Amino acid sequence: MLVLLILLSSVFLYMMYYRYFPVRIKQWFSQEVTSGYIVVDVRDYQDSSKGVCDDVVALPCGYIRRYFSDIPDGPLLVMGGNQVECNVAVRQLTRLGFTVEGYLIIGSDKKCNEYLSLG
Repeated sequence: MLVLLILLSSVFLYMMYYRYFPVRIKQWFSQEVTSGYIVVDVRDYQDSSKGVCDDVVALPCGYIRRYFSDIPDGPLLVMGGNQVECNVAVRQLTRLGFTVEGYLIIGSDKKCNEYLSLG
């Protein structure tokens, strides 16, 4: 019984860490982003499709492991709707071998093409 309790507690603590413990990379702002970075929009498709950005890869968190081969090589910036999305995406991409330089938080009501200017 004690072993089962320890096992369940360990799984619960890992899940809490994976989602809510902040990642140790810099939060960027839209003015700092240049065309030298690949921006991965990890918001839901309903939110990321509101404003189409040609230079941004739209790939929600749930699809990263399946479609990570669609992401070009280079330094990445993760763009999410909240801190939890950014934490999960950064951890998944880092585990898959990508170099994540930072993250951006953009509201779900914001359009990508109005928020970023990757010129």
